[in-house]
Amino acid sequence: MERISRRRFLKQMGFATLAFQMGGRVWARPKINITFSTMFPTSYYWVPITQKFIKKVEERTNGEVKFAFYHSKQLFGGKEEVPALQRGDIDMCIPNANYHSGTIKGSDVGALPFLWKDVHDAWHCLKAGLWDQGLNQKWLKINIVILAQSPGGFYHFGTKKRAILKPADLKGMTIATSSTAHAKMVEELGGSPSFMSSGELYTALQRGTIDGILRPFLTYTGRKLYEVLDHLTITNAGNYTILMTINKNTWQRIPKDIQKVFRECAWEWAEDGYKATLESDAKAIETLKKHGMKIHTISDQVFQEFKKSIKKVYDWWLSKNPDGKKYIEFIETRHG
Repeated sequence: MERISRRRFLKQMGFATLAFQMGGRVWARPKINITFSTMFPTSYYWVPITQKFIKKVEERTNGEVKFAFYHSKQLFGGKEEVPALQRGDIDMCIPNANYHSGTIKGSDVGALPFLWKDVHDAWHCLKAGLWDQGLNQKWLKINIVILAQSPGGFYHFGTKKRAILKPADLKGMTIATSSTAHAKMVEELGGSPSFMSSGELYTALQRGTIDGILRPFLTYTGRKLYEVLDHLTITNAGNYTILMTINKNTWQRIPKDIQKVFRECAWEWAEDGYKATLESDAKAIETLKKHGMKIHTISDQVFQEFKKSIKKVYDWWLSKNPDGKKYIEFIETRHG
């Protein structure tokens, strides 16, 4: 009875017993079971690169770590998984940092319009230690350890009839946005923002309720918005950062040598995410061209014009994030 009770206790703690022989005595090394949840569906590249991470950890720990992997909101949705991680309902997840800026101030710094020039720039800055400037520590206070950060896609303007090629072109346009920072940017440039979910965009564009959208490439291709849009301008107007996270209590139960494996594999995952974002963006551009959309780019000069035109957006963000200045300065001094 005592043996059964112990086994049940270990299972509740998320561990199973792995016995090995040492010096003539039997010692118990805990076998680590990890419940990994993500909101992303299998059609998003974050799923296969995360499955690759899982395989690496299992192989490099010789099976001491085993994962149960759940995707496509099977357990929790995008804004539910971080609270679940805090509680310990799951052990790991890869949240979009922008979704949780209300809980952890400053987590959406990468979403500031025209702060990073492109995906290369974002990756260079993340590797240089942006999140070590205080953001990792903030997440630790809510019981979450961040192992690595990877740059997701950037937001670009898609429009009907006329393209957005300079700041003044937004004047009078109604643009669907998904964040407060982007809504304030559209307002500052003379447009009218309209908060809409991705699922509402196609019909709104078809009916002429809105003139355009500000979304990443995945939304354009995944929602087939090329059927109701004429132009896309590659503006890189804000990024979303994906985090590799683990529950703090789970992390503290993991031996140091295995923690090292987790961190190594997490940064390899982050680099895979960076490369996959570049590849996905390139494929998306070709898909949009193939379906008749006109693709436009802006010069460095116009990029800076956009940035100067929305200074009030930065002022607003800094008023809500008193320590945000050091994050912006870190980025500005480390452009790749």
